[in-house]
Amino acid sequence: MTRLVRTLVADADEVDALLRPRNDIVAETPATMLDGSHRFEFAEGPFTSYSRLVEVSPASEQRTDRMQSTTADVTNRYEVTETVEWRLAVPWFGPLFNVAVRRAMRTGRTGDGTQPVWAPPRRFTPRAATVMAMLAAAAMLSGYLANAPSELHTYAADEFGADQAAQGVLGAVVRIGTLLAIGVSVLADRHGRRRVVAGAIGVGITAAALAALAPNMVWLGAFLLIGRTANAALGATVVVMALEEIPAGCRAWCLSVLAMSAALGAGVVVWLQPVSDLAPWAWRMLFAFPLVALAAARPLLRRLPESRRFERRGRDVTLRGYWRPIALLGAIYLAFGLFLGPIDWFRNEYLRDEHGFSAALVSLFVLGTATPAGLAVYAAGRLADSRGRRIILAVASVLGLGSLVVLFNVSGATLWLAGLVGAMLSAGLLPALGVYRGELFPTALRARAATITGAMGVVGAAIGVLVAGALRTAWGSFGDVIALLWVGPLVAAAVAVLWLTERSGQELEELHPADAAADPEGPRPHDF
Repeated sequence: MTRLVRTLVADADEVDALLRPRNDIVAETPATMLDGSHRFEFAEGPFTSYSRLVEVSPASEQRTDRMQSTTADVTNRYEVTETVEWRLAVPWFGPLFNVAVRRAMRTGRTGDGTQPVWAPPRRFTPRAATVMAMLAAAAMLSGYLANAPSELHTYAADEFGADQAAQGVLGAVVRIGTLLAIGVSVLADRHGRRRVVAGAIGVGITAAALAALAPNMVWLGAFLLIGRTANAALGATVVVMALEEIPAGCRAWCLSVLAMSAALGAGVVVWLQPVSDLAPWAWRMLFAFPLVALAAARPLLRRLPESRRFERRGRDVTLRGYWRPIALLGAIYLAFGLFLGPIDWFRNEYLRDEHGFSAALVSLFVLGTATPAGLAVYAAGRLADSRGRRIILAVASVLGLGSLVVLFNVSGATLWLAGLVGAMLSAGLLPALGVYRGELFPTALRARAATITGAMGVVGAAIGVLVAGALRTAWGSFGDVIALLWVGPLVAAAVAVLWLTERSGQELEELHPADAAADPEGPRPHDF
């Protein structure tokens, strides 16, 4: 329980404001009198418990002098003691958010429901806050498991004596795991999101540990294929579950938070990457590192509830009527994957081979460019919810990805600048485009549709990695290859801007009446 006590001298207007129920990060009930004090409880907010007690008494002149350094007339001045106690419904990340909440309790009193910039655009319920925090933790693990092959395959190739073409084949094979995840997504739509999250976490950690023991590139590819299958299912199910649990107007923000969490997990790989230079086999320790997450996984899975929308889903829905949006959204993801796959897979190889970066310098480059991108993806999520998704998509595709093309064609300080600008401006792709994986499809099909469209992106990435690896060997550098592949995202962005519509303020039941018809009594916005 966090407790904040503050005492101040206030005039009548300020006292009136303090005695009105808050309506910002927390919605309070009207005051009740308790031993001459005004007591407020919470009606809605991301808390498991909350209370605010306000005590008002006439201020003495001595008290006024001491607190305000003035000898002004104390008529109509009051001494106010405000005591606020709360416990956030945010596991693991609670201490971090408590710092911001404490500040909001002191100063952030809007009265019109406006949320602080660090909070979701609309006020969360305790359940939504708890589920979001747990899914963010799962996204951190997913980010680590997803990024480890991209960051470490170059060191494994050195130990096994594999060339760049072999690395390209490894990257393509590993990405096939996302196609296999489509089968797992069927289980998520039939038996629940929670079961898939639990199973995928266990299999993903086990596969990473086995990859640490791989005797050659073939076995490494096999274990990474299994891990990618589990991790793709985990990532897609986490996204779907989050979109189903949070209110309208927050979905892009939600994906930006999940992206930041995944980026934090991916960043752990980068922070640990210098270990790979200690010995030819040292990269194996980083694949074994997720074993430490097993201790946290058990309480996460024990407390994670099933999605309410899944429990109330409409059942008489088939994929047959949704192949057109699946195909079109999948094609957009495929085109982006053609470009982003090689960027992700060959960035470290490019920095090491063409610029002579050490493992430590590669880590510094990735952290220096990606860390500000975390703030950018958060801002993009809020802007996508408030200003629209399509403008974010256009800026990210043209300016953001264009800067990444520059990255592969320059050196020196411009290399670092292009990496920073590209990472920040392209960060909006995930929240602006990812929301449609949930909004375009009803609950009974959402996990499968989200996985299929995501898998199309990975197919594009696999093709892009193969093409980029082959062309790099033939052409001698990555610059022209990356510029050629940029055509795909430009076309995809144009299609997305013309075809996709803005749906931010609508609940999923409004977008898919079959879900609302299945359970007319719920869920409703106040449930979330």
